[in-house]
Amino acid sequence: MMDYEKELENIVNQSTASMSQPYRSLIPFILTQADLSAQNIPPREFLLSEWMPKDGFGMVYAPRGVGKSWFCMALAVAIAEGRKRFLGWDLHAQYGVLYVDGEMARVDLKERFEALCEAPNTNINILASEMLYREGRPLSLDFPEEQKAVDDALQYLEDQGRRAQVIIFDNLSTLRRSISENDNDAAKQLLDWFINLRHRGYTVIVVHHAGKSGQQRGASIIEVPMDFVIKLSQKDRQNIGKFQEARFDLSLDKVRLKRPLHDEFSVYLRPNDRGTLNLSFDVTESNIEPRYRVLKYLSQKGRETYRVMAKDLEMATGSIGGHLVKLLFEELIEGAKVSPKITVYGRSLLHDYWPDEFARPSELDLVQPDNCPF
Repeated sequence: MMDYEKELENIVNQSTASMSQPYRSLIPFILTQADLSAQNIPPREFLLSEWMPKDGFGMVYAPRGVGKSWFCMALAVAIAEGRKRFLGWDLHAQYGVLYVDGEMARVDLKERFEALCEAPNTNINILASEMLYREGRPLSLDFPEEQKAVDDALQYLEDQGRRAQVIIFDNLSTLRRSISENDNDAAKQLLDWFINLRHRGYTVIVVHHAGKSGQQRGASIIEVPMDFVIKLSQKDRQNIGKFQEARFDLSLDKVRLKRPLHDEFSVYLRPNDRGTLNLSFDVTESNIEPRYRVLKYLSQKGRETYRVMAKDLEMATGSIGGHLVKLLFEELIEGAKVSPKITVYGRSLLHDYWPDEFARPSELDLVQPDNCPF
């Protein structure tokens, strides 16, 4: 056998040996359906509406320059500040966030988060790539040692009482430095780690680029275990809006759980009346929950008979009572159904959906004028 043939055989043998694992029996892991039903498994919790689970794994992808990082930063801020909604979807609780950056200068991270945050926020933890580049060793998530370093950082935050429930990796192209993006086999090991994070209860969001086809770039296997995939695009680069704001189109390519009513709409980034940058979306009759249309009706016209409200809103008469019950349950209105009063949270929702028609309630300001310490 020639030398190169021996070398090739050695490589194959070493590769096979590295892939082998000790035998284990799978028998103890087999359950009957009755066994599974008898187990006390807590119901699934959600982070965003009923499509992004708290223990979830998903992706945001887009062509370069569309707004991937802006979108994920705005989502991180909404979660960390404990806002009630994000782009019309209910946010169920306030959590800490770890934002793992792969390419931005620290000054850009600083300016963007300052523009998005109502005030300095200790719930947002940032692993800035610039500091790692300066050390000559940028993060490369395909190495088990680097994954262990992230695990240790997460454990440190938890030990400090600052658990990062949500982990955002921005982006795969810059955080995978030694592996081909197109290699499905190479992606499996990284996916195993992402899935392990999900099984440990974290919300994992990876940011990625779109390829020339418009779909996510690289190995197709990366989408397979995901609970959700969010696509951002820019159909009309000239459509920048009357306030010169950044605009893009959002669509949910994949939703493993309950698909929301509005899953495709235009999004824009612009300052609110306090100068803080906010992501908002174009509201139409087709992408808004019917009960929120009822809330708007109550604010503008007051309580009418179910028949009149149903006619004006083009809804079934029998649905009005159910919508009022849900609004009461969500604390968007208070009092009896016959004379409901819109709460501060209801007025906040109206502002979120229709910012040009409804002012933001001053009660939600982080510092009230009378309570200012200086």
